[in-house]
Amino acid sequence: MLIRLCAFLFILISSVVFLPANVFAVNFPGQNPPASLELKTGDRIVLIGNTFADQLRLNNYLETVLTSQSAAPGLTFRNLAWSGDALKLMPRPLNFGSLDDHLKAQQADVIIACFGMNESFDGDAGLAEYTEAWEEFLKHLASQKYNGKSAPRVVIISPIAHENMGPPLPDPAEHNQSLAKYTQAMQSVAKRHQIPVVDLYSRSKKMMQKNVSQKLTRNGIHLNEYGYWAMSHFVAEQLLGQKLESPLVVIDVAQKQIQATHAKVSDSKFQPDQIEFTLQAETLPLPAPPKVSIPDSELLEKQPRLTVKNLPEGKYRLLVNGTPVTEARHSDWSRGLLLLNLPSQGQVNDLRADIDRKNELFFYVYRAHNAEYVFGRRTKPFGAVSFPPEMETFGKLIEAREATIQSQARPLDKTKWGLFRID
Repeated sequence: MLIRLCAFLFILISSVVFLPANVFAVNFPGQNPPASLELKTGDRIVLIGNTFADQLRLNNYLETVLTSQSAAPGLTFRNLAWSGDALKLMPRPLNFGSLDDHLKAQQADVIIACFGMNESFDGDAGLAEYTEAWEEFLKHLASQKYNGKSAPRVVIISPIAHENMGPPLPDPAEHNQSLAKYTQAMQSVAKRHQIPVVDLYSRSKKMMQKNVSQKLTRNGIHLNEYGYWAMSHFVAEQLLGQKLESPLVVIDVAQKQIQATHAKVSDSKFQPDQIEFTLQAETLPLPAPPKVSIPDSELLEKQPRLTVKNLPEGKYRLLVNGTPVTEARHSDWSRGLLLLNLPSQGQVNDLRADIDRKNELFFYVYRAHNAEYVFGRRTKPFGAVSFPPEMETFGKLIEAREATIQSQARPLDKTKWGLFRID
């Protein structure tokens, strides 16, 4: 009997030991969720959630960065967010349609879900219900095929921290404790469902404490333009799984060498009072910070920079494609200068402007002010014009604008750089 028992245990242990490793990798409960979001060529990315997500269409830094920096070309974005939305409360006008209806209409491949700020005001009493709401919501999304082929890839973004704005606005200490717990709940749910999660609470709190001179929010809980600029860098790096930075150039005059990151250099010429070369950037620079702001130093380091070492004494002017960009003395060039007037930065500004216009056009469709005539009770008014067919015109305008966006999302041409002594 003992021999049979030992033989049985040996077979059992052997069957476990020699199972392929990937069998355990599928459902192992301690496994961490993916660190980044998988993006594919032509993905339709849909944003849903509360005011934070809604205002991403107006402060479109995140969409600009993802469009210009992702290795996957042809990304398109739709913002279905609605101020005040919560996971279990999304009031809409008569005949507006459900969230599922609109996600299907937009053929969502990727969903970026931003909830938690509204729910966090319920404190500890609402935490269990909030966690369960995420469980139900993610299970539901996993069962859908909005693009007609596969379940959407989902990433969730936590709310930001509550910024201390001083009197007469309230002390945010207690609310931040609640936000921390709700963020932890989101991380736990994301881990169970094996989806990426962006901890915006911790990042924003750190930045609020680091640079108190520059506020991130308008009122403590809603980001201002600078806040969206700063947070979009972090969110994009988390989603893409890579460090983002603009093209950088370092010149060593003594060695007659030019090195560049995210760019290729050709046709370099070194002369006593001038340096010339051609640059082909691999990516567009990151959007510049809002003009009226005190940017974080680490984020400024991501902007384009030119460093010239061992430059003879004197004052030098930088021209790109014959247009003056900036000028400084040799000592300043040796430390490296931020460049904020490059032609490529003008292209980024144009890209942002077209994204802004596209978002505006889609807003007119999705959040039509004359909704009663578009999908309400007066869709067939008296007269020659019926509103629903007219709304189709917006679709054509959006497609045309998106074609322009795709053409602007990558560097177009080589640029000719020249550093000339002017004193």
